[in-house]
Amino acid sequence: MTVAAAIARTTVVFSALSICCASAFAARPFFTDDARIVDNCQIETFYKEQRTYSGSEFWFLPACKVLGFEITAGGNRIEGDRNEVVQAKFLLKPLETNGVGYALSIGSFGGEPYFNAIGSKSFLNDRFVVHANLGDFRDSGGTWGLGLEARLVGQRIYGIFETFGQHRETPTYHYGLRFWVIPNRFQIDSTLGNQTGAGDRRFFTVGLRFLF
Repeated sequence: MTVAAAIARTTVVFSALSICCASAFAARPFFTDDARIVDNCQIETFYKEQRTYSGSEFWFLPACKVLGFEITAGGNRIEGDRNEVVQAKFLLKPLETNGVGYALSIGSFGGEPYFNAIGSKSFLNDRFVVHANLGDFRDSGGTWGLGLEARLVGQRIYGIFETFGQHRETPTYHYGLRFWVIPNRFQIDSTLGNQTGAGDRRFFTVGLRFLF
C-alpha cells in the first residue's frame, strides 16, 4: 500500500462523507463526522495535497436523503488509483440547539467495510458545536475523532479544529476556515493539517460544497 493510500484509509471515516443539514453548518472541511444529515441533496468535492509524497488526492462525494437515511455514493483518486465510497448514515437523536445528537454510519471504502458512532453537542445557541466519533474498519482497525466548529463572523465564516486517528497511528491535527458564499447553498473552505510523530506529513485541502 502506498503512503497516500494508507493516509486515506486512516482518515476516510472522518471525511466529507459526513454531509450535514444546511441549517447546522458542520460538513466540509471536517474529517470528524457530526450527528446531522443533509436536508435534500448536496455535492461535495475537495483536493488534498501532502508533502510526504508528490501526488495528490481528489474527492467527489454526492449525497442525498432517502427515506430518512443520508446516502453517499462517490469516490476518490489518489496518485492515479481510484476507490469507491458508499455510506448510509441515520440519526438516533437529532441534534438541536444547545442539545445533544447521536448518529450511526455504515459503509465501504475501497471494498473495506466500516462503521462509525457519532455524538454532537451544541453550546451557546450553536456558536460552538463539539463532535466525537468512535469507529472501526474491518481490516484496518479502530478509528476516533474529536472536533470543534465555531461561528466566527455572522452566519458566513466558521472556524474548525479537530484531532483524529486510527489504531496504532499517531494523531492528526487539522484546522481551517469555512466560508458561505451563498448561505446554505454554496460553501468554500481551506485547511491545514499535520500527523504527529510521522515525519513530514503536513497537508492542505481546498474544497467546495453545493446544497440543492
